[in-house]
Amino acid sequence: MHELFEVAPGAHDPLADLAAAAGARIEQRLHAPPPLRLRWRAYLWLLAAIVAGVTGTAALSASEGLTRPAALAVMVPAYLLCFVALTRALKTLAVGIAYAIWSGLGIASITLIGWRVFGQRLAAGELAGIALILAGVVVIQLFSRRQAR
Repeated sequence: MHELFEVAPGAHDPLADLAAAAGARIEQRLHAPPPLRLRWRAYLWLLAAIVAGVTGTAALSASEGLTRPAALAVMVPAYLLCFVALTRALKTLAVGIAYAIWSGLGIASITLIGWRVFGQRLAAGELAGIALILAGVVVIQLFSRRQAR
């Protein structure tokens, strides 16, 4: 009975070669940059995530400790849209790159809204820190070798 399950030497080689070739093609696709249209779509999703996140954060600030229902009615769907859009962007963009852009531009945007809408002021050191964050986003974007999954 043992002889029924024996495979002659070399009998499995064509299947192994086929599997190796398929694996190599999959590996190439995983490391190849996505088509330009997919990258643009991912950046549009990322932009939507930034706008929704900033909107949700502004509404959170306006809610005065979650006591204003109108602000809550804006905040909850804005944060939901933010994370849905960010999830869509992450299908194409590398998580580190996407998160750097999302958080950096979100910080800068909400700082401007805080200044213009809520009358908040920042000291020179705080402004310098935000400028460094934005500079970091630019450096990451310019010098990243792997911008997409």
